[in-house]
Amino acid sequence: MRNILLVFLFIYSFQSFSQSIKGTIKNEKGEPIIGASIIAYQLSTNTMLSYSISNENGYFDLSIKELQDSVKVTVRSLGFELSEKVIKLSDDGKEINFQLTPSDMILKELEVQSKPITEQGDTLNYNVESFAKEGDESISDVLQRMPGIEINDEGIISYQGRTINKFYVEGKDLMGSQYSITSKNLPQNAVASVEVLKDHQPIKMLADVVHSVDPAINIVLKEGVTVTGNAELGGGAPYIWFAKASPMVFNKKHQTVNVLSSSNSGQDELSTFSSINLFDFLEFGLIESKPTFLLGNTPQESSLFKKSEYNDHQTHSTSTNYLTGLGKGDLKINIDAYHDTRFQDLSSNTYYFIPNDTLAIHNLQKSTFTNKYLKTRLTYEHNSDENYFKNSFHFKVLDSKENSQFYQNEELIPQTSSKNFYNVGNKLTKVIKLGNSYYKMNVYAEYTNSPEQLNFKGGPLINLPSQNTLTSIQQETHQDHFKSYVGTHVIKQWKNLTFNTKLSLNYDWRQLTSTLPNTTEEDAILYKNDLNYMSFIPKISPSIDYRFKKLHFSLIPNLSMQLRSLQNHILSEKSEVNSIVFEPVSYISYDFLGVKLNGGYNFNNYFTELPQIYSGIIISNFNKANQQHIPILETKEHFFNGGFGYELIALSLNIYGNYEYKLTNKDWISSYVINEDGVAFMETQSFNENTGVHQKVKGNFDWFLLGLKTTLEGDFEVGQNEENVILNDVANRNTNKHLSWEVSIDFPIAKGLTFSSYYNEYISNNIYQDYNQVDWSQKIIGAELQFSKKRHLIKWINKWIDHTFLENQFLYVDFSYQYKFNKKTSVIVIGQNLLDHQYYNQTTMNVYQSNQTYFYLRPRQVMAKVRFGF
Repeated sequence: MRNILLVFLFIYSFQSFSQSIKGTIKNEKGEPIIGASIIAYQLSTNTMLSYSISNENGYFDLSIKELQDSVKVTVRSLGFELSEKVIKLSDDGKEINFQLTPSDMILKELEVQSKPITEQGDTLNYNVESFAKEGDESISDVLQRMPGIEINDEGIISYQGRTINKFYVEGKDLMGSQYSITSKNLPQNAVASVEVLKDHQPIKMLADVVHSVDPAINIVLKEGVTVTGNAELGGGAPYIWFAKASPMVFNKKHQTVNVLSSSNSGQDELSTFSSINLFDFLEFGLIESKPTFLLGNTPQESSLFKKSEYNDHQTHSTSTNYLTGLGKGDLKINIDAYHDTRFQDLSSNTYYFIPNDTLAIHNLQKSTFTNKYLKTRLTYEHNSDENYFKNSFHFKVLDSKENSQFYQNEELIPQTSSKNFYNVGNKLTKVIKLGNSYYKMNVYAEYTNSPEQLNFKGGPLINLPSQNTLTSIQQETHQDHFKSYVGTHVIKQWKNLTFNTKLSLNYDWRQLTSTLPNTTEEDAILYKNDLNYMSFIPKISPSIDYRFKKLHFSLIPNLSMQLRSLQNHILSEKSEVNSIVFEPVSYISYDFLGVKLNGGYNFNNYFTELPQIYSGIIISNFNKANQQHIPILETKEHFFNGGFGYELIALSLNIYGNYEYKLTNKDWISSYVINEDGVAFMETQSFNENTGVHQKVKGNFDWFLLGLKTTLEGDFEVGQNEENVILNDVANRNTNKHLSWEVSIDFPIAKGLTFSSYYNEYISNNIYQDYNQVDWSQKIIGAELQFSKKRHLIKWINKWIDHTFLENQFLYVDFSYQYKFNKKTSVIVIGQNLLDHQYYNQTTMNVYQSNQTYFYLRPRQVMAKVRFGF
């Protein structure tokens, strides 16, 4: 009791010494200054005693824990002179006000600073000028610096870890899921602000009825901006060209975004053509089909370098997009096309971890990949508070060819492949309101045709007993796929509850045929497939959604009848699934003192489908073959996740974190057989209670310090995966653990001089067959120094890389210089890979092998280009 009393006396005495200084920070016009830093120092030692930042009203509150008679208080804010005062703490309770004078040295013309982030309801408004810096070209460059917003390599945008479901420009959705074409080409100086629409429901009729947890982005252009974009033309050595035009028009009746480019400079223009429409996935439970080719090689990509640093190519592409008002809605036309030829030279060491041994295979590869692509989309959408209708028709064609030469064990193996993809589909959504209820209908139908052919001569597969009479192999496959979906929703709201009952029918038909001819005997076939797969799934999903103040809870007890069949016409075999499946989905979130907590649980049943299942052998590469003879198999998955998000608007601070745990249970297992020549045969076998575990923790923070014009960012991820695999008839449990983290800073050193740097580290621990262990790590330190004065802009970019399997650490250096003739015309000189590094190593892992691949970098190059603004 005595000890407790002493603790209370100590706390009381400590609190009794606490003194406070309160006040406001204003400019000469009497307007509050947000984000000013206020620091209290001890007079005798100049030791910092307390620190605060002014809020949106210019108000601050300093708490002094140590007993002082007087303290020195300094106030700093970008664009204003430093202000100091000596404050007597005997005046406790009296407000101390500061009036800041504009600085003549920094931003002389600046009188009032705009708030970097403001909030209105569920909308955050980011002022672009607060986050932009000299040298930023597109709005994508600025978005990456805004707290809470992330952009991946494909241009997909997320907020607090959740992918956006819409990207608007002035409230219009012209681009759909390919919005990165706009974000990577829309000049940042044409944009006034970026709005983050939290919990955004894209259908206006359902905005207050069906709640969403996904964000959206709206781009607000500067007043008077209707025509914008750029045109660029350049060339350099060794034999480099670059040409690009991106005219854009935005007005009340029309929007158009056009991008035409031709280049061999390494710049990647094709990643913008590949994306997933999240909103369509949520509506239909499926997405537009993408190529799932079975045969041949595809270019390997790097995780250490940007694609522009190793991409050896010739690319011509165009994207034409137009939106206009039609009746009460909008008509949209989207056309994308490209012709891409890519060259890739690789050297690799592959280590197969087979029982009681490790097999090492060395390969050289020289490949040319050619892709021709065309996609058209015609969409009509009427989205108002009283009516919603949308119909979208699309057509896609891809012609892909490979011409490769492989060298394995000093043997030359030429290989070619030809793959085609044809896809046509239509989506329709309609919402009506009758009385107090809403009725929504979704209809989707799509057909895909995909023929392929693979040819190679020589190689280890020729030596197998089943092929020992062959000198070359010609594998052919053909896939046909038709899928359709019809769903209807009955939506009714009662007080804080929303009842959304969905009834749906999903029909899927697939056919896979394959032939492996005997090239030494006319009309002889070694292996052949002729399979039909059909699924018919009626489903009911009566969801309940509850919202009350800061609490949000939803539950969807999905119940479906799974009717699936696989018909093997050659073997006269049939596999069927007839079962009732219960797949609940739940979500809960709660806003506690500004921190949004969320969690969820999903249970899913997955069934193998074509082309995962077939009989006989399909040879996919000169050293890889898949051998199957299995029925329809099932995977059960439990998925738990929880997270939090916190945004402090006054300080431009955004923090979020997430934890995921996934438990899978399969009645099958992948079995691999590796022979002494490195030939990998993959087969799927029945296996009871095959469990796998995946768990991951990740976190992120972004902080923009307005007073210092400094951005601080950091993120980390810790993960572990466990799975069973059979390798050369021995069952094993393999484990992968990884840790990755990154921190970065971007700040001005002086007027016109800025410095940015990042540190990234990835650590991987891999255990095979309980005794083979492979550990590796990579570290990257990047730094950029930028100097701008009047019409000149200089950038010096360094990247230092250290990798476990690299013999030497190395430094990658780029340089650029820009001269502006006026606001719309400039010339740019770019030097890339100035130290002329030839190649680098990248390590990848899977369940039975470690692969060290040596990529060839683009050689040292210098290019000059002229840019014109529209």
